[in-house]
Amino acid sequence: MKAIGIHQYGDASQLVPLDLPEPEPGPHQVRVRVIASSVNPADIRARSVAPGPRRIERQFPLVLGYDFSGVVDAVGPDVGDLAVGDEVFGSPSLFGQGANAEQVVVDSRTIARKPAALSHEQAACLSLAGVTAWECLARAQPAASATVLITAGAGGVGHLQVQLARHLGLRVVATASRPESTALCRELGAAPVLDHATEDVGQACRSLTGGAGVAVAFDNAGGRALEQALDAVAPMGTVVSIVPTPVPVADRLFMKAASLIYHVMGAASMWRLDPHAQGRALAAVAALAAQGHVRPVVAATYPVRELGQAHRDIESGRTVGKIAIRVADGW
Repeated sequence: MKAIGIHQYGDASQLVPLDLPEPEPGPHQVRVRVIASSVNPADIRARSVAPGPRRIERQFPLVLGYDFSGVVDAVGPDVGDLAVGDEVFGSPSLFGQGANAEQVVVDSRTIARKPAALSHEQAACLSLAGVTAWECLARAQPAASATVLITAGAGGVGHLQVQLARHLGLRVVATASRPESTALCRELGAAPVLDHATEDVGQACRSLTGGAGVAVAFDNAGGRALEQALDAVAPMGTVVSIVPTPVPVADRLFMKAASLIYHVMGAASMWRLDPHAQGRALAAVAALAAQGHVRPVVAATYPVRELGQAHRDIESGRTVGKIAIRVADGW
């Protein structure tokens, strides 16, 4: 089986062609012929040399790619609702082998049928980021018509979060800085869009909400974005972060009696608390995509042989929306 992956941690130059055995599905698993994948910050963290102890130890050679869209070509035991030939999309386990390969084996309970209205590239760009955006909103449970802050609103998770929040009837304040990022946030329904590089985001959010701050602040970038979320959140409010950023937060939240939630996509499935949780979230997002309420913005598509350049684009921090990887004929 053709794949592209790494033999050791390092920069994007470590991504090399691999020839691996064809994987076989086990209980609850299906094997998918991959047509498209995409790149997430999770790929970069998994590939890079970690500054300290790694959160997940990897086995080499390692195939990255935590999104896929493709066609089921083999079914393992105890899979009741999928068959060979079904078009599906989803996210491989963050603990295992990814989808930058001709085939990937995934837990059938964590994936969903591909919406017919989406191309395989669009579906691949919807899975991890879409589930993350959906689950963050579900965990925060903002009240109807509440004002929320979405940092990095034009990013992979952010641009989907803006759409989902607007669909739920929330008032969305987003942050961006470059003209194309600001324009996308506005197009998707965020108002206002604050320049995180030049504006006092916390003060702006307090001014917009009569002095209180936002009910929920979503940190999608870490670092300065988390600092701005902590400043912008209202007393008794909630900050939801998807980035493992070592920023002291207790003193910033204590006097507000505010809460911080760290969220990892599919955590309930990952830790075997609910094997169907990730699949349910993905199916909900797929239904909204089929109805036209949410759409992934695919800023660029690379053949899988140019995966290294796609990684470098993500590392630049200047991408808008998502980057798709064409696997099926991209070797």
